[in-house]
Amino acid sequence: MIIDLIDKAVESGARLKKAAATMGLSARTIIRWRHQSGGQDQRKGPSTAPSNKLSEQERQKIIDISNSAPFRDLSPKQIVPKLADQGVYLAR
Repeated sequence: MIIDLIDKAVESGARLKKAAATMGLSARTIIRWRHQSGGQDQRKGPSTAPSNKLSEQERQKIIDISNSAPFRDLSPKQIVPKLADQGVYLAR
């Protein structure tokens, strides 16, 4: 996919280095992908989840409280102190 977009840009007159940089890659990476994998994106995402990642239940509870009537017009900076004053802590 990315290789196809870069190829189209190069066919339209763009330099490989500039087209690759626009996608956050180096020209050397594009060339290596073409030779090693037939043009497939070889980047890997994170291998582990963050240790402090919210559970789906915590996330949904935060959304529900943020959208509730007393808090819907407030920013998170305003919601957190109000909840802390009430002794309510939503996430670990």
